[in-house]
Amino acid sequence: MTEIMAKGPKAEEALRNYFVGAGFFVVRGCKFRFNQFDVTDIDIWLYSKTSPLGRQRLNVDIKNKKTPQALERIFWAKGLQSVLELDGCIVATTDTRPDVREFGLQHEVTVLDGKFLARLTKNGRTPSQRISEEELLVELEQGSMGKLGGDWRGRYELSKSRLLTSLTFDGSNAWLQDVAYFLEAFATAHAPQPTLLRMVYICSAYFLVSVDFILREHVVAEHEQRRELLDSGFRYGSAGRAFTEKVGRMAASLVEGVSNQVGIGETIVQELGEQVKVIRADLLADFFSRTSTHSYLFEMAKDFESAAFAVSVPTPSQLPSQTQSVLGVFADFCSLDRKRILV
Repeated sequence: MTEIMAKGPKAEEALRNYFVGAGFFVVRGCKFRFNQFDVTDIDIWLYSKTSPLGRQRLNVDIKNKKTPQALERIFWAKGLQSVLELDGCIVATTDTRPDVREFGLQHEVTVLDGKFLARLTKNGRTPSQRISEEELLVELEQGSMGKLGGDWRGRYELSKSRLLTSLTFDGSNAWLQDVAYFLEAFATAHAPQPTLLRMVYICSAYFLVSVDFILREHVVAEHEQRRELLDSGFRYGSAGRAFTEKVGRMAASLVEGVSNQVGIGETIVQELGEQVKVIRADLLADFFSRTSTHSYLFEMAKDFESAAFAVSVPTPSQLPSQTQSVLGVFADFCSLDRKRILV
């Protein structure tokens, strides 16, 4: 850490590192958004692969204060878990009363009490090979000069928020757009930009988590079934081909109703079809439907996350071969030269 951190962020960073060490995919400070409003922050969001078919998502509420109001935090964390339809929740508190742990157990809330938190914050300093969330945010602000140069921090915050509610093809496609934005910026930069590379890795990690979550229900499916599922999802989104084409026909019909131009509706339908064909979803579907790929999505997501928060950001050529392959596929999808990416 380059600066002394406040108690709250220090505890969050210590717990983040604890959960990373325990094998979770960990994200700090996810904002829960409803429409255009930021409702609340989730201190830590956890994602784990418990078996080939099982996944867990948990919210962690952290209060490192003299008056932590632990029982109220249990209510809060449990309610947030219910609203977000997560699989569990954890409360980390400075409170050491046994009653707090007992109340948590009765309501299926894991409580990390004050004794545990004290040990963790004393001994759980940020590893020298990782930067903190706060340091990343500073990098993003400086790298894009706030909103003047693309608002990298804003893109990052929105990207994290999607993890709470959009582990779907719509979310995957949004992360693909983020990957394309930062990958193109990195490939065309006049000088090396480590911060851009961090964002490529982070958005790639979130994309892999979403695909891993989607494919958890299709592990035993035939390869061709997975490929068709992914092709349709990357091309048409969560709604699927039938709904997309139906909406297209409805739009064409509405235009025909107010236009005197003969055949305009059919032209619109054909143009929409051509635009969908241009999307190179087959590249992604072929790659991520392979057993050798989809079985390791969770591990690769953790590799990307680790690289994103490394003090010295590894270049793509320094990453494990599997994660290099992912970046290569992204480069092909974005029509970028692999040689400019895999340096």
